Amino acid sequence: MRHRLIVLLCCLSGLFAQAQDLIYLEHANTLVFDEDVNKDYQKLIGDVRFRHDSAWLYCDTAHFFRESNSLYAYGHVHMTQGDTLTLDGKTLYYDGNRKLAMLRTNVVMTNKDVNLYTDNLNYDRAANVGYFFQGGKIVDPTNTLASSYGSYNPAIDKAFFKDSVTLTHPDFVMYTDTLNYNTETRTASIVSHTRIVGDSAVVHAFRGWYNTNSGESELYDRSYVLSTPYYMIGDTVSYDQSRDKGWARSHVQLMDSSKAMMLTSDYAYYDKASETSFLTGKALLKEFSQEGDTLYLHADTLMMRKDSIYDNFLAYHHVRIYRSDLQAVCDSMFYSSRDSILDINGQPIIWSDNQQVRGNHMKLFLINNTVDHLHVERNASVVSQEPSDTSYYNQSSGDDLKAYFLNNKVNRVTIEGNARSIYIPHNEDDEMIGMVSLEQGDIEMFMDSTGQMSSIKVAPQPKGRFFPLSLVKPEDKHIPLFSWPIELRPTGPEDVFRRTDLKDDRFEETRKKGSTVKRSNRNRRTNR
Repeated sequence: MRHRLIVLLCCLSGLFAQAQDLIYLEHANTLVFDEDVNKDYQKLIGDVRFRHDSAWLYCDTAHFFRESNSLYAYGHVHMTQGDTLTLDGKTLYYDGNRKLAMLRTNVVMTNKDVNLYTDNLNYDRAANVGYFFQGGKIVDPTNTLASSYGSYNPAIDKAFFKDSVTLTHPDFVMYTDTLNYNTETRTASIVSHTRIVGDSAVVHAFRGWYNTNSGESELYDRSYVLSTPYYMIGDTVSYDQSRDKGWARSHVQLMDSSKAMMLTSDYAYYDKASETSFLTGKALLKEFSQEGDTLYLHADTLMMRKDSIYDNFLAYHHVRIYRSDLQAVCDSMFYSSRDSILDINGQPIIWSDNQQVRGNHMKLFLINNTVDHLHVERNASVVSQEPSDTSYYNQSSGDDLKAYFLNNKVNRVTIEGNARSIYIPHNEDDEMIGMVSLEQGDIEMFMDSTGQMSSIKVAPQPKGRFFPLSLVKPEDKHIPLFSWPIELRPTGPEDVFRRTDLKDDRFEETRKKGSTVKRSNRNRRTNR
């Protein structure tokens, strides 16, 4: 008995479910039915209304097939489902068994403030997805999205677009082949090469997301931003279209085409409004302006900023520079086009050919982007090694040093205040003939095309000594501020990333020598 009751309940449940899936005719002004012609066919005219579970269908005329649970609707077709979803069109075929509505011509699918427009829409009520083909567009309060094919699921606010996709926003237009879009958050999910064209920038994205409400985006797979004259690319790029700001991380490149330079780093930030760029993490500047050569500059942090009409450049901490004809190390440097002065700080050292210039602080003066002269302040020294005997050095030091350039090479050096100098004179056969030590007075040195000192002037009344080479003692070979830290000199483009300890060894050596002299004097007094 119990078994029969269960079977009966199952049958009743199936009949009830089947009844729930039937299309019901609720109203029509006129019904035409001829059982002899077609017992399954009914023609309905005027204010036609159908119901199918939670959906309602309205039209001017309909052909209803009760047994197949389907119908054709014509004229002012209007379909509603729930509180927010409506569909309108000129004609419709509806299959009640599959819950499939096929609307044609001037179709509009509306869900809250989102409208889908097309001439061909298939709406699957079971999956709650509308599919359009042969062209369609979705319009919300922010954007208009169009493509050849696509779909829209109002329940989860998800739209999909394929083939010739465009997203039109008041501030930009997005072009792509494939796009996912959230109609609630107004966020586009980028899955293929996408070009975003705005008033001030063009973005090329390959994967990521773009929030069209806020203008914020995060892009992957070497996406890049073109914002004239800047170009920024990275493994990950975050870009704010509304504020024209960008961030890039990992293998970053930032190029300024107007200045013939490229910057690379692990992290970069760019602000178009203030024309500010900030790079850190293996930051590197490559400057291509000198024909046939490239300058490489590395620092912990690089920054470029536009101040009114003037360009400012800042590099700070562990700065290292390499170019084939110039190398340098320092702690920080600052340049402004306002006065065309490069300010170099933190125990800077500059090498050019066989010359080394060192001091506490330097200023490099440029005229028309060409070096005019270098001013070294406090504890200044210039040294060059003798090519024929590397144990000898031409060397000078003083409180203030100026080096003047001709064709990017030092051709004259002046030293004022506590001037000291040691130089190696040569005979006509370019052989070393001795060593000259000078102190007091001011020094002016002239260099030949190879960077070697060709002549020297000392005024007004120098104190000097000449040493034959045979009488030169090791302790006489160097001035007090002598140093030759050749191990710090960058040797190539990759060597700029080597860390440099800029502890000033000159003062340490001077201190040690002073201590040795004091101990020697003390020992003499004790022996007496």
